[in-house]
Amino acid sequence: MTSPCSCPCPLNLSMTPTRAAGLAVGTGATIAWYALPDVVRSRPLRGLVKVGLLGAMGWSLVSLMPEGDELPPYDDETDCSEAKTEDPLDGVTEAEPRELAVLAGAVLGSAVVTVAVERWLFRRGERRRAAGVRLAHTRQGLALGALEAVATVATLAGEGRGSCPTGA
Repeated sequence: MTSPCSCPCPLNLSMTPTRAAGLAVGTGATIAWYALPDVVRSRPLRGLVKVGLLGAMGWSLVSLMPEGDELPPYDDETDCSEAKTEDPLDGVTEAEPRELAVLAGAVLGSAVVTVAVERWLFRRGERRRAAGVRLAHTRQGLALGALEAVATVATLAGEGRGSCPTGA
Protein backbone atom coordinates (compact mmCIF):
# COMPACT_ATOMS: atom_id res chain seq x y z
CA MET A 1 0.00 0.00 0.00
CA THR A 2 1.48 3.32 -1.02
CA SER A 3 1.26 6.53 0.90
CA PRO A 4 -0.70 9.41 -0.63
CA CYS A 5 2.25 11.57 0.29
CA SER A 6 5.00 11.87 -2.29
CA CYS A 7 7.71 12.72 0.19
CA PRO A 8 11.21 11.51 -0.68
CA CYS A 9 11.80 10.31 2.89
CA PRO A 10 10.48 6.79 3.57
CA LEU A 11 9.65 7.45 7.21
CA ASN A 12 7.98 10.76 6.38
CA LEU A 13 10.14 12.67 8.89
CA SER A 14 9.86 16.41 8.90
CA MET A 15 13.62 16.76 9.41
CA THR A 16 14.81 20.32 9.13
CA PRO A 17 18.48 21.23 9.58
CA THR A 18 17.67 22.50 13.09
CA ARG A 19 15.96 19.24 14.01
CA ALA A 20 18.86 17.22 12.58
CA ALA A 21 21.27 19.28 14.68
CA GLY A 22 19.02 18.76 17.71
CA LEU A 23 19.07 15.01 17.15
CA ALA A 24 22.86 14.99 16.82
CA VAL A 25 23.40 17.22 19.87
CA GLY A 26 20.97 15.19 21.99
CA THR A 27 22.60 11.91 21.02
CA GLY A 28 26.10 13.29 21.58
CA ALA A 29 25.16 14.79 24.94
CA THR A 30 23.62 11.49 26.06
CA ILE A 31 26.77 9.58 25.09
CA ALA A 32 28.96 12.18 26.81
CA TRP A 33 26.78 12.11 29.96
CA TYR A 34 27.25 8.38 30.48
CA ALA A 35 30.86 8.21 29.22
CA LEU A 36 32.01 11.09 31.41
CA PRO A 37 33.37 8.95 34.30
CA ASP A 38 35.89 7.42 31.88
CA VAL A 39 37.22 10.86 31.01
CA VAL A 40 36.73 12.96 34.16
CA ARG A 41 37.50 11.23 37.47
CA SER A 42 36.78 14.26 39.69
CA ARG A 43 33.17 14.13 40.89
CA PRO A 44 32.78 17.94 41.28
CA LEU A 45 34.20 18.51 37.80
CA ARG A 46 31.85 15.87 36.38
CA GLY A 47 28.94 17.73 37.99
CA LEU A 48 30.06 20.97 36.38
CA VAL A 49 30.37 19.35 32.95
CA LYS A 50 26.94 17.74 33.40
CA VAL A 51 25.40 21.18 33.95
CA GLY A 52 26.67 22.14 30.49
CA LEU A 53 25.37 18.87 29.07
CA LEU A 54 21.94 19.60 30.56
CA GLY A 55 21.97 22.90 28.66
CA ALA A 56 22.82 21.08 25.44
CA MET A 57 20.07 18.52 26.06
CA GLY A 58 17.60 21.33 26.75
CA TRP A 59 18.47 23.02 23.46
CA SER A 60 18.13 19.66 21.74
CA LEU A 61 14.63 19.17 23.15
CA VAL A 62 13.54 22.65 22.09
CA SER A 63 14.98 22.23 18.59
CA LEU A 64 13.06 18.99 18.11
CA MET A 65 9.70 20.55 18.96
CA PRO A 66 7.33 20.96 16.03
CA GLU A 67 7.20 24.43 14.62
CA GLY A 68 3.91 26.12 15.43
CA ASP A 69 1.90 28.16 13.03
CA GLU A 70 2.59 31.85 13.08
CA LEU A 71 0.12 33.99 14.93
CA PRO A 72 -2.32 35.82 12.71
CA PRO A 73 -1.71 39.56 12.44
CA TYR A 74 -3.35 41.68 15.09
CA ASP A 75 -6.55 43.29 13.92
CA ASP A 76 -7.49 46.25 16.08
CA GLU A 77 -10.81 46.65 14.24
CA THR A 78 -12.22 43.44 15.72
CA ASP A 79 -14.26 43.82 18.88
CA CYS A 80 -13.87 40.72 21.04
CA SER A 81 -15.78 42.06 24.04
CA GLU A 82 -19.05 40.53 22.87
CA ALA A 83 -17.66 37.09 22.03
CA LYS A 84 -19.86 34.30 23.39
CA THR A 85 -17.20 31.54 23.37
CA GLU A 86 -16.39 29.46 26.41
CA ASP A 87 -12.98 29.65 27.98
CA PRO A 88 -11.08 26.46 27.00
CA LEU A 89 -9.07 26.67 30.24
CA ASP A 90 -12.13 26.98 32.45
CA GLY A 91 -11.69 24.53 35.31
CA VAL A 92 -8.15 23.62 34.34
CA THR A 93 -6.48 26.03 36.72
CA GLU A 94 -8.38 24.75 39.73
CA ALA A 95 -7.08 21.45 40.99
CA GLU A 96 -8.30 19.44 43.93
CA PRO A 97 -5.78 18.68 46.67
CA ARG A 98 -5.84 14.94 45.91
CA GLU A 99 -5.05 15.65 42.23
CA LEU A 100 -2.09 17.78 43.31
CA ALA A 101 -0.98 15.02 45.68
CA VAL A 102 -1.09 12.44 42.87
CA LEU A 103 0.88 14.78 40.62
CA ALA A 104 3.45 15.45 43.35
CA GLY A 105 3.75 11.71 44.00
CA ALA A 106 4.30 11.02 40.30
CA VAL A 107 7.00 13.70 40.09
CA LEU A 108 8.71 12.45 43.24
CA GLY A 109 8.48 8.82 42.10
CA SER A 110 9.95 9.72 38.72
CA ALA A 111 12.84 11.52 40.38
CA VAL A 112 13.54 8.60 42.72
CA VAL A 113 13.50 6.09 39.86
CA THR A 114 15.75 8.32 37.74
CA VAL A 115 18.33 8.72 40.52
CA ALA A 116 18.24 4.97 41.27
CA VAL A 117 18.82 4.05 37.61
CA GLU A 118 21.63 6.63 37.27
CA ARG A 119 23.35 5.29 40.37
CA TRP A 120 22.93 1.69 39.18
CA LEU A 121 24.46 2.56 35.78
CA PHE A 122 27.42 4.31 37.43
CA ARG A 123 28.07 1.41 39.82
CA ARG A 124 27.77 -1.06 36.94
CA GLY A 125 30.34 0.91 34.96
CA GLU A 126 32.67 1.07 37.94
CA ARG A 127 32.37 -2.71 38.50
CA ARG A 128 33.18 -3.33 34.85
CA ARG A 129 36.13 -0.92 35.03
CA ALA A 130 37.45 -2.73 38.13
CA ALA A 131 37.11 -6.01 36.23
CA GLY A 132 39.46 -4.62 33.58
CA VAL A 133 36.98 -3.63 30.87
CA ARG A 134 38.39 -0.68 28.92
CA LEU A 135 36.09 2.32 28.56
CA ALA A 136 33.35 0.62 30.56
CA HIS A 137 31.26 3.79 30.96
CA THR A 138 31.76 4.79 27.34
CA ARG A 139 30.45 1.47 26.07
CA GLN A 140 27.21 1.80 27.97
CA GLY A 141 27.07 5.47 26.95
CA LEU A 142 27.22 4.46 23.29
CA ALA A 143 24.41 1.96 23.79
CA LEU A 144 22.24 4.50 25.63
CA GLY A 145 23.01 7.20 23.04
CA ALA A 146 21.96 4.86 20.24
CA LEU A 147 18.77 4.02 22.16
CA GLU A 148 18.05 7.73 22.60
CA ALA A 149 18.58 8.41 18.88
CA VAL A 150 16.28 5.55 17.87
CA ALA A 151 13.59 6.75 20.28
CA THR A 152 13.85 10.31 18.94
CA VAL A 153 13.62 9.18 15.31
CA ALA A 154 10.62 6.99 16.19
CA THR A 155 8.96 9.95 17.86
CA LEU A 156 9.59 12.17 14.84
CA ALA A 157 8.30 9.44 12.51
CA GLY A 158 5.13 9.12 14.58
CA GLU A 159 4.68 12.87 14.52
CA GLY A 160 5.08 13.00 10.75
CA ARG A 161 2.67 10.12 10.06
CA GLY A 162 -0.23 11.29 7.98
CA SER A 163 1.28 14.64 7.17
CA CYS A 164 3.61 15.72 4.43
CA PRO A 165 6.33 18.24 5.28
CA THR A 166 6.54 19.20 1.60
CA GLY A 167 2.82 19.79 1.42
CA ALA A 168 2.29 17.19 -1.32
